[in-house]
Amino acid sequence: MTIQLDERVTGAALMRFLRERGVADSCPMCGTHMSTSVHDPAGVLEDEAPAVRVIHVMDDGSRRGYGEFLRVCPSCGFIHYIRDIEVLAYLDEEGDNG
Repeated sequence: MTIQLDERVTGAALMRFLRERGVADSCPMCGTHMSTSVHDPAGVLEDEAPAVRVIHVMDDGSRRGYGEFLRVCPSCGFIHYIRDIEVLAYLDEEGDNG
């Protein structure tokens, strides 16, 4: 597994994608507010920090074909994986329309 960062996929962009798709911001297990995983070591970028993208690499070096962004529940630990293909297509379309 490798971690990649794509500067155009920020925490805010990921949340915008999920809101447009009608995905709730609360954990489906316990109802707590979900936290988007972003790379912000200094803690200053907040929602503008790049979202963490997980890429699964097989033993032979090939990839599974897609990566995932994720949100984590800080209360119960539930992990919500969001396939990157849909998020990237949404951002491409958003860029074409804006």
